[in-house]
Order: sequence, then structure tokens, then C-alpha cells
Amino acid sequence: MTAESLKLLKMPRKLPEKSLILAALMAANTLVSAHAAGTAASPRAAAKTTRTVKLKKIDKKYQKLLVGEKNIASAMSVISHAQIKAASSAASIYSLLKLTPSVNEYQQNIGPSMPTLTVRGVRMSQLAQTLDGIPMTSLLSGGEGALNSYGIGSLVSTGQVSGIHVYPGVAPPDRSGFATIGGTINYQTKQPTDKRYADLFTRIGSFSTNVYGIQINSGIIPHSGGLKLLARYSQTETAGYIQHTPARYANLLFSAVKPYDDGLSKVFATLLYNRGNGYESDYGGYPVALQQKYGLYYNVPLSQTSTRQFNHYLTAIVGDSSYINRHVIASARVFYIHKSSKFEAQTNPAVIGFNYPYQNNYYTPIVYDGYLGGPGAAHHDFSYNPVQTFGSYIAGEAAGINYTNSDTIGFVPKVNFFLPHNDISLGGLIAEETSHSSQYVYGTLNMPQINGYNAYEYGLRGHRVVYSGYLQDKINLLNDTLHIEPGVTLTGVSSSNYIPQNVYATPDHAYTLGNYDKTILPYLGVSYDVTKNVIAYASYGKGARFAPVGDYTLGGAGSTTTAPGPETVNAYEAGLRYISKRLYANFDGFLQDERGAFSFVTLPAENLSLYTNVGKLQYKGLEASGKYLLTRHLALAGNVSYTQANYKNSYFAADTASSVQYGYVLAGDPLADVPNWLGNLSLTYERGNFTGQLLGSYTGTMIGTNAPPLPPAVSAASGIPDLGGWTTPDSAVRFGNYFLMNLSAAYKIPIHEDHLKWLKVTLNVDNLLNRHYYVHYDQIYKLLLAKPAPGASPFYVAYPGMPRFIELGLEGRFT
Repeated sequence: MTAESLKLLKMPRKLPEKSLILAALMAANTLVSAHAAGTAASPRAAAKTTRTVKLKKIDKKYQKLLVGEKNIASAMSVISHAQIKAASSAASIYSLLKLTPSVNEYQQNIGPSMPTLTVRGVRMSQLAQTLDGIPMTSLLSGGEGALNSYGIGSLVSTGQVSGIHVYPGVAPPDRSGFATIGGTINYQTKQPTDKRYADLFTRIGSFSTNVYGIQINSGIIPHSGGLKLLARYSQTETAGYIQHTPARYANLLFSAVKPYDDGLSKVFATLLYNRGNGYESDYGGYPVALQQKYGLYYNVPLSQTSTRQFNHYLTAIVGDSSYINRHVIASARVFYIHKSSKFEAQTNPAVIGFNYPYQNNYYTPIVYDGYLGGPGAAHHDFSYNPVQTFGSYIAGEAAGINYTNSDTIGFVPKVNFFLPHNDISLGGLIAEETSHSSQYVYGTLNMPQINGYNAYEYGLRGHRVVYSGYLQDKINLLNDTLHIEPGVTLTGVSSSNYIPQNVYATPDHAYTLGNYDKTILPYLGVSYDVTKNVIAYASYGKGARFAPVGDYTLGGAGSTTTAPGPETVNAYEAGLRYISKRLYANFDGFLQDERGAFSFVTLPAENLSLYTNVGKLQYKGLEASGKYLLTRHLALAGNVSYTQANYKNSYFAADTASSVQYGYVLAGDPLADVPNWLGNLSLTYERGNFTGQLLGSYTGTMIGTNAPPLPPAVSAASGIPDLGGWTTPDSAVRFGNYFLMNLSAAYKIPIHEDHLKWLKVTLNVDNLLNRHYYVHYDQIYKLLLAKPAPGASPFYVAYPGMPRFIELGLEGRFT
């Protein structure tokens, strides 16, 4: 659903069409809503009618500039607060994105658990995500962060956001986040409102899922100059729909807004603290043969193997939005993000060897890192001897613990100039992220953690400083029917990675690798009002993503002193919109050419690491979306998209959307885990205190990966021995092609007694028809010492989608 289509359900018919569009857009964005509310609440502002009118005019322009209007020159979708509230607790901030065109997403559990996301085929690590305008993705690695960290829980939860804006491709500079080659997702946090209330809520659902929480809104505090506060806490527990995958999440939000200058300006602050811990599957999925034998949702007991994460997320934002005069609004935000993660992996030694045919845990140290310690496998600054302590390398390297933490600080300034025919935006980002990590190896999870003894890695320090600025103009010509939007973003990035001890022992001392990269990213958008209801638009934009700092690593062979440069995309888009009182429709086509994609291969057992910029990919497709108001109470909405995503040359790559598999791709191969067809269709009924929706979603056929021996020519050209078993996309491995239906309903019961205003009863049924399906499917070899066994047979692994999930909820509002 796009921003323009929001008007169809909620706006009064008596308003003229232009007001409908603008009102819907203003309702979709919360960035300036408290600003306007503060104005209405201020006695001084009420007395100064002329100044208030000026504010409203500026506010309308500001809203249009921030959110987009009917003549925005690129595709855009909005997920409203009502849609977020209607979702079950099985959803996450990522699964909600599947409501919009060209988005595919799956996760391993109830709530935010190991999400895998693609937008037009572009994976999550290549997308920008912002939270109230600040970058929420890792500056060091992209996405959630480095592999095996921050996969359980999230920086912001569904209960903490009021809306989501999705900009696929390359958005205009003032809406685009840092370091993206495929899209920007902007989350807006909940803000306090004028009226005082307190909500208590609980939900009980399938798979022993339960949710409880409280939300308190102060309203305008008397004699405080318009100060408003909002606090929210919730906790979710679930046993998981896959056996032996319990998880727990806790989420805290605090927000404050204080208007000043007669309500024309405001200061604001937001604090988020979230926790998540749970079990996961670490590599590609669960063996299909075991699912066929014991059931689709079978998982081996935790005593046999386990992979678990403990994650913490803290975010603080303080900002100011100032009305300078009727031509200028200035704003600034400072922010701090802290994340910490503990990752545990262990496997019973009895099933590590090749006498057991399936891969249990890829991240057990003996599986991926090979022989460590001892006289036959000496590594620098690693005195632990697995054979001496546990009798064998397999028993002595059966468990590992990784620690990762990061701190990000930043400043986001912005100035908007409103001129007769120009809306100019000038803004930037100055930010720094520093991370520390360590890894310990032993025979059990109950291990000593001593640097110089069993620390495979310790004291690693990644560091990146970002300097970015943009200038953008929106030129309105021909009686406001032609809109030209040029812009440019200049970014400089200083990166380094400190390695205090090199496990490759080449060199056998600490070292630091670093470099400085810069990019110039142009953007041009044009839209034209063909008629009162029809708008044509087209845009071109260039995006860039910088190399993960973890790539700044020396290996025993093929080493480089700097990591790859940025990977870039040239994105082209064109479309048509139709907007009337009852109907919204959009149709667009896109072409995105990616160049310099990161290529890497790491073989610890071979003492080898290679990092290069050689990959080429292309994404192209068509999208259509619409919404029609059938009656005053009934609305029909939907979208459909077709995406063709292919590799354009042959190279070593992370060849699945989750990036957990390393393989080799061939020119012409389609991208794995990217459906050609995606679609949604919903019917929403609202009348009085009742709201109900039936939503159907279709996910088309996807291809998985296979594990055949690579062509000899590839092996010879690379100079890397023993490449048999590296995964590669294979059109013969197909899955997906499933249709799901979700039902949601809510009824509000008026009470108005003893401060209880109302009770609301909710019902959610996800996967109403209880379809059985796979969200990921591929073929792998069991690995040991980072290589498949000679003569080993490949086997298929898969993630099953969630079966029927039923949830009842009760919420009460006190005033």
C-alpha cells in the first residue's frame, strides 16, 4: 500500500481531493505530528492566529517533502499503524514488509528470529534501514551486523513503531539511508499524544506463545508548556513452531516531546531498550530426510546440538525541529546505539564425524575452523591443546562461544528551504561505529575464556567513520504540473580493522588494515501531472555500499592490504499513478544494474582468504498496486510484482539470500531464494467498533542451491584446491509456489466505568488454511575441517514455514 492509498479508508468524503491526499500523507508520518499537536495545545499559539496559520502552511509543505505526495518520482509504500496493530505476535518488523510489492521475507521462529529479507531481489545486508531518520543498520557490516550476531530480537519492535515507509531501488537523497544499493526502509517510533491514557494488553497464542505489556501516555502535562511523555513495555515468550527453539523477547520504549516557540518548534527524545534470546538453526535449514521421517517441524534434541543467541539493543535519540521563518525549517538529531551479542554453538562429538550423515552445527569450531592448537596445528597465541584436554580434536573443539558488541554515535542535521517554485533540502550524516569481538573454543560450553589459551580470536576491533552530505531540490514548473527533483549525495568513509593476534600466523604479530573510500551519488526524478488524476514519473539514482570491515583481514595466501571498494548500483524506474476519490492505482517498471559486488572465499584449513570486487548482477521487473473503496465500510487492496534477478558473471559469492552459504555462481544463474512472482490481496471491513480483514499472499516459485563439483576450469583458474561440494544456484532445485491466508478481527467494547474506557478483544489466525510449505530449500554436503568428506553424499535441508497460528488478545484502556 502506498501513502496516497491510505486516504481511501479514513478520509471524509466532503474534503476536496487534494486535501484528501495531503491529509492521508500527513496521517502516515509521525515526524511532525507532535509538532502540530503542540501548536494546538499552546495557549499563546492559539492567541496568535496569524502565526498558527503560517505554521500549518509550512507544516503541510514539510509533510509533503518528507513523506511524498502523489507526484513523487519513485515507487513508495507505506505500512500504516492500523496494519501494524492488526498483525499477530508471530510477526516482526521485517515480516510486515511483505505487505508491499517485491518484498520476500522469512524467519525461523515466532517474532524477530533470524530474518531473511529481499526487496526486488536485493538482500537485507544491501538495504538501508532508518529509525526516525537515523541509520539503524550496522555501519560496519550492513544489515543487522556481522554474521552470527544480532539475529534474535531487533533494534525496534512492532509494538514500538507507528508506521513504516518502504522506498525500493534508490530513493531521493533526503529519504535514502546510508550505504544502500537496493532500497531504504524507514521506521517511525510511537510518539506521545495529547490525551492521557494507560493500556494493559495480553495475548495468548499457539506454540505456547504469550505476550503481556503496558503502555502509558501522559497527555499534555499541565503547567509544563505542552510536555508529553509515552512509555511502553512488553514481553513475549514462545516455544517456537520448530521443535526445541524457544525464544524470549523484551521491549521498552520511552518518548518525550516538548514544544516551544509558541508551539512552532519542538525538542524530542526517544529511548529504546530491547532484548532477545533464543535457539536457531545455523546452516541452511533442517535435513529434509529427518523431516520426512519425524515430521515437518522436527528438530534434533538440544543435547545433540544447539545454536543460541543472547542479544541486547539500546538506542537513544535526542533532537530538535525549529521553525526559523516561513521559508526555513531546521532540524538536528544526535543518537547513540549500543548492541551486544553472545553466540553459543555446541555439538555432541558422537555426531560430528562422518559416521553421522547430516550437518548438525556448522559453527562448531572443528567443523569450520579445522584443527586448532596442539603440536600438529600450532596457531599464534593459542596454547589450548584439544587432544590433550579431551582426547581428540573433535571432542576438544565441539563447542564455541562468540562475543560481539558495538557502539555507534552520530549527528543528523537537516535544513529545508521553501521557495516559490523550489523545495530545497540540505542534510547530512556524521557517524562513528566501533565493534569488538572475541571467540573461544573448548569441548563444552562450560569453558574457561582465557586470552592466549583458548581464544581463537580476541580483541578484534572494527572501526568506521562516515561523513555524508546531500543537496536536493524539487523544482515545480508549468503551473505546478511538472516536478523535477535533482540531487546528489557525497560520502566519505574511513575504515579500519585491528587484529591483535593472527590465527593464520602470517604475519605472527598484530596488524591493522584500513582505507578511505568516497562516493558521489547522483539522483534525478521527474513527474508530470498528465491529467488531474494521472501522474507519470521516472527516476535515475546511483547507490553504493561499502565493504564490511570484517573483510579487512590478511590470509596466508592471496592477501591484500585493503578490502574491496564499494559495490554500486545504477537504478532506473518509470511508472504511472491514478488517484481519485475511490481508487488508487500504481504501475511501475524497474531496472537495477549492480557492479563491483563483493566476492570472497575463506578456507581456514587451506590458510586462504580472497576478497575482491568482481560481481555483476541485474534486477528487473514490474510492479502494480491499488486500493478501491467498495463501500463506506469495505475496501479492497492488493499488489502484484514480477522480478527477474540474475548473476551476470561467474565468481565466488554468498549465494543465498541469508548469506550463510558460500559458493560459486555462474553467469546467467538466477538468484536463490528470490521469487519471480509475489502478490497480496486484502478485504478490509470497518464499521462502528468492529474491524476485520482477510489477507491472502502468494509467493511464487524460487530456486535453491545445489552442491555439485565445480567445473575444473574454475578450480584451475582460482588456484584453490578441492572445490568439490561448493554450492551453486540450480534451477532444478525448486520450491515455494504457496498461497497463505491470514485473518484478523478486533472488537472494541465501550465500558466507561471506574476509569476503564473500553476493552478490545482481538483474534488472529495466520496461515488460516494450515498450508505446509518451505521458505528455503537447498542441497549441501556435511562438512568437517571446512571441507566435505571424500565420497560424501549431498543431502537436502530446508526451513518449513509456520503452520496455522491462532492467537487471542485482550486490551483495556484506562483514562
